[in-house]
Amino acid sequence: MRIVLGVHAFPPASTAGVEVYTLRLARALRDQGHHVLLLTAAHDLAAVPYSVRRREHDGLEVAEVVNVHHRGTLQATYDDAGVDAAAAGVLHGFRPDVVHFQHLLNLSLGLIGEAKRCGAAALLTLHDYWLSCPRDGLRMQADLTLCAEVDHRTCAACLAGSPYLVPSLQRGLSGAARRAGFGRHLHRLHAVAPRAAEAGLAVLRRLSPPPAGLAPALDRRRTALRSALDDVDALLAPTAFARDRALELGVPAGRVQVWPLGAVTRASGRRAGPRRRFGFVGTLAPHKGVHVLIEAFRGLQAPEATLDLHGSPRVFPSYTDALRALAAGDERIRFRGPFPEREHERILDGLDVLVLPSLWWENSPLSVLEARAAGLPVIASRTGGVPEIVPEDAGLLVPPGDAAALGIALGDVAEGRALSGAAPAAPLKTVAQEAHELARLYAELAGSRPQAARA
Repeated sequence: MRIVLGVHAFPPASTAGVEVYTLRLARALRDQGHHVLLLTAAHDLAAVPYSVRRREHDGLEVAEVVNVHHRGTLQATYDDAGVDAAAAGVLHGFRPDVVHFQHLLNLSLGLIGEAKRCGAAALLTLHDYWLSCPRDGLRMQADLTLCAEVDHRTCAACLAGSPYLVPSLQRGLSGAARRAGFGRHLHRLHAVAPRAAEAGLAVLRRLSPPPAGLAPALDRRRTALRSALDDVDALLAPTAFARDRALELGVPAGRVQVWPLGAVTRASGRRAGPRRRFGFVGTLAPHKGVHVLIEAFRGLQAPEATLDLHGSPRVFPSYTDALRALAAGDERIRFRGPFPEREHERILDGLDVLVLPSLWWENSPLSVLEARAAGLPVIASRTGGVPEIVPEDAGLLVPPGDAAALGIALGDVAEGRALSGAAPAAPLKTVAQEAHELARLYAELAGSRPQAARA
């Protein structure tokens, strides 16, 4: 089959969970004989907006639409005619049987219609809560308050001061830099001086006039999303929790299928005994609650225990600085930085316990799936879809944001009072198995498309 996987970002520029999952799924589908194309977006201030670039990654074809969000409107974050026009040429040239969107952030709702006009079946996996929250799909405000209910007046206040709508001064300066041939220097500045770049962008946001009319614009966004989802042939949710959040948007219950994600780690298991090598694997971001983990670990009275933090310090540089300050003086806490995607098994082999202290509603975190597949016990926040993938015999769940409760869990594990038994590898679905299952679903959906549409 000819399969397009659409995703908001892709390695090597972005290596968060959805991007890595998409890469592994693409590999598995390719290895099973399918022709796979990755359709993604690229943030490149030196390139012409909406231009299309072609490249390869690990032998996979990648088509990138340059999207620097230069329009600055809420509508352009989900419905961008420029992205639609650029990607339409890619889709019609490839002639896919199926277009499976992993995320539409940085892309556009219009691509669902473009896929159907190509005669392809369209699928969407709900990896987060972007359908109801344009702030990276977190359902969380800047002060880390969770949004249990969606109130567009609250959303408007949250978005007004956020980086998710590019302010007018930033758009003007970056556009002028691109036209003058200096766009690449802005990227270089962010690479060599991320804190200065972060501070400069914050100043531009404060100096720019606040966007007006966001609450009614959010109402229009919800209406547009509901309408576009009617054209999707299959909606897949990795957890029942994610499915239920989609139902809140008004999606009919029968249209969302719970579809667990696959893991790639080889089954290995762990021997019995106290476990003192703790680790976090993921983005060093406030919503991941790494500060809660450091606070809890510092209170652990176990000199031989260690805490390794694996994640890039450049995504949220000021937050990483705060984490380093919080960890100062405790040599047991080590900032390991990012690692190549294919080395995840080596990282897990160096840990006794994976800790996920997230504050937001995690859906189906890849780090937890990989840990469980390797037989690595997990201590995690009881939040979102996590309880569905961490049963009682596989780990400990604590209230999110509760450093005291997390500290007790760390102590119980370090002293052998909990999770000390032999830990066999969990019989989770592998990415290869998921690719086979998806291929069957793709064939079923593509076969049900009218012949005229696929001509």
